[in-house]
Amino acid sequence: MAVLSVLGRPFTPLFNSLERWVRAISKDLPEETDWTDSTKGSWYLHPRQHGIEFFMLSTGFAATSYYYLSKVLNPASTTWKILSSFRPVGPATKIEKVLFVSLLGSFALTAVHKVIRKNKMFMLQPCHMSAALLLVTLYNPNKSSIFTNLLFNIYLHTQWGAIGALAFPDLRDHYLLGETFNFFAEHILILAAPVYMIYSGRYLVMPTSKDMALLSFSIFSFFHSPILHICALKSGQNLNYLFSPPPIDTLFKVGRAYRLVLYTTAFGAVFITRYGLVEAIISILPRKALRM
Repeated sequence: MAVLSVLGRPFTPLFNSLERWVRAISKDLPEETDWTDSTKGSWYLHPRQHGIEFFMLSTGFAATSYYYLSKVLNPASTTWKILSSFRPVGPATKIEKVLFVSLLGSFALTAVHKVIRKNKMFMLQPCHMSAALLLVTLYNPNKSSIFTNLLFNIYLHTQWGAIGALAFPDLRDHYLLGETFNFFAEHILILAAPVYMIYSGRYLVMPTSKDMALLSFSIFSFFHSPILHICALKSGQNLNYLFSPPPIDTLFKVGRAYRLVLYTTAFGAVFITRYGLVEAIISILPRKALRM
C-alpha cells in the first residue's frame, strides 16, 4: 500500500479533482448501504474511487470502442463485406411475430412497473436495453441493415448477462403484481428470441471474430462506463450495481474491488458466449440457407 501511495502522488491533484466532480454531480447519498434494497445508491465505494474508475475505464472503453469499430467497419475488412452483402431468407413467420409481440408486451410491462415504482431510470439496465435492441432488430423491415445486424451480432456476444440474471436473480424489491413472473419471462425471451432468429436465416450471424468479440466487450463496457455511471451518480440509483454489488457471496468477499471483478468476468463471458454457446446453437439448428 505504501508503494502505491508513493506512485500515486503525482496524480493526487487529478484524483482530488475527480472526487470533487463526483461529489458535485451526485445526489446526497448515505454512507451506509441498505442491503435489503437493490435500487438505492450509497457510498459503499468512496467518491474518490468512483472518480478514478470513471476516468480510467471510460477513457479506455471509448478508445477501444473506436478502434475496434474502425476495424470492423473498414471497407477492406471481411466483416464489412459480410455486413454489406447479407440478404435475408424469406418473410417473417408466425413464430417470429409471436416472439416480437411477446417481447414487446414484456418490455412494456417492465416499463409500467418502473413508472409505478418511480425508478424509470432502471429501464437503462443492460437486459432491458438488450430487449429494446432485439425489438428494434425484429421490427426493422430492412433485414439487410448494417446497423441492426451489427447490433444483433454484438448482442450475441453479450447474452451472458441474461444467463447471469437467471442464475442469480435479484428479487429483493419485487412487490408489484406480475413483477417477478415478468422478470423471468423477459430474460427467457431475450435468450429464446435470438435462437429462432439464428434459425430463421433472416438475421445475419457473422463468423466468430476476435475483432467483433473485442468490439462487443468495448461497446457493452462503454455503455456501462461512462453512460450508466453518470446516470447512476446523478440519480442516486444503483444502476447495474454501480454503487454496491449484487447479493453474491463471492462479490461480497472481494469487497470494494467488485466492479473490476465484474468487468473481468464480462470479458471472459463474451468469448465463452459467442464461441461456445452461439456456435453450439448454430451447429445444432438446421438453419435455413443464407443468401449472401
